[in-house]
Amino acid sequence: MLLSPMPEFKLKDIHGNIVSTANYIGKKTLIFMWASW
Repeated sequence: MLLSPMPEFKLKDIHGNIVSTANYIGKKTLIFMWASW
């Protein structure tokens, strides 16, 4: 399995706070995303 660095991006959490991937550098992170088209 080839792992590469996660690109930096920012999203709002369910409370409206901005969360940046930069806050999780060096930590194992699971990002679960979905869309309804």
